[in-house]
Amino acid sequence: MCPRFHVDNVPCWLVTTYVSRSTQWLPNPVVDRSKLGRGNNNGRPDELSGIYLDVEDIRQLKCGDVALLKGAARWEGNKYNSLAHRSPTPKSGETHLLLTLDFVSSD
Repeated sequence: MCPRFHVDNVPCWLVTTYVSRSTQWLPNPVVDRSKLGRGNNNGRPDELSGIYLDVEDIRQLKCGDVALLKGAARWEGNKYNSLAHRSPTPKSGETHLLLTLDFVSSD
């Protein structure tokens, strides 16, 4: 599970959640990509880092949804269009069951 907004460096990534809350994501126009990864303002939490400006911008898949997310560097032409996403923070005692598959490239 990745609790911080980030993008993946794979060609494509499949995710589905079977139990618990599912993947959260941000629409591309609201993401400040300079704040992702090492640019996250010295480890500040997402809500204080400036990655997004309004908590209302956060979207969430429903339990059982299946999503294919294009990666940042390995999907040709998608460098600045990969979906910033994270796993929601589990509530105390909450069980979380998800399936992820990373597509690999031959290069």
